[in-house]
Amino acid sequence: MFIRSICCATVVSVLAGPALAQDAPAAPDTSAATWQMPWQIAPIGPASDAAGEQTILSMVPGTGLVKGTSAALQTIGQTLPEVPGRNRTVDTCRATVMSEAGKAGMKQVEAVSAGADRTDKKGDYFAPVRFRITYERPMMYEVREAAMICVVNRKGAIVDAYIPADESVVTQWTAFSRR
Repeated sequence: MFIRSICCATVVSVLAGPALAQDAPAAPDTSAATWQMPWQIAPIGPASDAAGEQTILSMVPGTGLVKGTSAALQTIGQTLPEVPGRNRTVDTCRATVMSEAGKAGMKQVEAVSAGADRTDKKGDYFAPVRFRITYERPMMYEVREAAMICVVNRKGAIVDAYIPADESVVTQWTAFSRR
């Protein structure tokens, strides 16, 4: 029995060894684990400073001390405006963002449709989703708000999520969805 095990192990190592030694090209990993959260919705830090983002510290009644952009601070306590139309990316994109924001101390993630979804040639759905994320910090909160384009495949898995280079992309999409 012992000799048979050694023989089998030798045969397996001879046959599989060369295949294991080669570096097979890795398929691109589009899982949430490899997705990098854009700086616009990540906690305030060096990337937001480098981009020239202006943040302020404000005392918000009923909430306490909050840091964020003036636009984000103006919407605290209000629901995010949702654009009507079918958007099959919101739930999957929210789950992906929550997974990453949770690692950074998020307290709450809000996500709403910012326009109806569209389908690309591969059958993936893509649409804008508006996010507001509240991070808990010592003795204060940070609020981040931005719209992202989320891409989800037909099976409901995240393909990509990114902040468009120009905010007018979301504005135009929203106007188109309301027609």
